Amino acid sequence: MLPAFLTTLFWSYCLIPARQSVAQLGENAANFWRLLAGMAVLGLLALCGGITLNHNVFFWLFISGIIGFGFGDIGVWFALPRIGSRLTLLMVHCIAAPLAGLAEWLWLGTTVGIVQLISLAIILCGIALALAPEREEEKKADHRYGSGILFGLLAAAGQGLGAVCSRKAFSVFDESGISSVSDYIFLGSTSGFIRLTGGILIAGLFWLISRWHTRWRSPPDSLHQNDPLSGKVRNILLCALAGPILGVICYQWALATTPSLIVQLIVSTSPLVILPMAWFIEHDRPSGRSLLGTVVAVLGVVILACF
Repeated sequence: MLPAFLTTLFWSYCLIPARQSVAQLGENAANFWRLLAGMAVLGLLALCGGITLNHNVFFWLFISGIIGFGFGDIGVWFALPRIGSRLTLLMVHCIAAPLAGLAEWLWLGTTVGIVQLISLAIILCGIALALAPEREEEKKADHRYGSGILFGLLAAAGQGLGAVCSRKAFSVFDESGISSVSDYIFLGSTSGFIRLTGGILIAGLFWLISRWHTRWRSPPDSLHQNDPLSGKVRNILLCALAGPILGVICYQWALATTPSLIVQLIVSTSPLVILPMAWFIEHDRPSGRSLLGTVVAVLGVVILACF
């Protein structure tokens, strides 16, 4: 389960430069350029690794990328400005885990034990306690709030179903020649590159359409659109490094060795892991409720890891 924990750390940090990148470039452009940067690096690593995947594995990874990096990430980036980061992350990480487990059970026949189900309940309760929106936010009823809920559901569906498609790909993959950590890193690079290929087609198409469709246009924040180019490039590269590069390598490595429900459970703690990062880097001090939720969720992860 080490790669799942590493994924959690990388994806948690990824949100910090991502927020700056959205302010500087807008949701569509920030999403597209970070995927392109990640795709370039993973493509080079895939060439160095020399791991060959047959057409069945390629097909399911490509579909996984369309669902996860394509439609799922569009849901994330467009839910954030409409309903806020807490409710977006709550929806994504609380809905994706049980959705992935249900889909994998119905489709692939993967089962989990009672202790794992108890861990699921504890982790999700902790996340809900820490990230549930305040009453004032719950009373919002304008069209942006409603569309934000729909985008949040899209993000959760993309996260969960994309993971299951990756598990399907690895279920037909011959791992007889994969044994060392470096092998799994190159496997994660190759599979991640294929997923990004599918995802960037959707993200790029959506970005192009939004340039002509004013209702879907996402301009940069007026306070940051004139930031230096070096700062914009730095945030894109940091976001790509922590997300589509290192995060995806570890995520694909985890999905190759662990049922997607377990992977999603561990990754679902990423909104809580970011609390201390945001505290020290952005001086965003968490509330007492957030800290309590963190303790509850970490307890669930400890039970999951021990049993």
